[in-house]
Amino acid sequence: MESEINADEAEILRIISKLSEFSWLATAELSKIRHEIRGKITKTIHEYYLENTRNEKGIWTAKFTSAGISEDDSKIMISCARRLGIEIF
Repeated sequence: MESEINADEAEILRIISKLSEFSWLATAELSKIRHEIRGKITKTIHEYYLENTRNEKGIWTAKFTSAGISEDDSKIMISCARRLGIEIF
């Protein structure tokens, strides 16, 4: 297992930690960051994706906007997740 955060993990962390739910990750251990990316963060990005592509009702679009996470930031997170082998769709 890698001992340092990679570029895609760092980019997801940079963006998602703007949300109060994930702000604690900025100082978390690498193992916890990876666990959250594979778990709660993936679920959050997936739900955001469904809200914006299938017009499903949800909370994440409003929360992202309130936290200053743009649509471009969201697309970047999806791209990073895909490069990490995580399927969002």
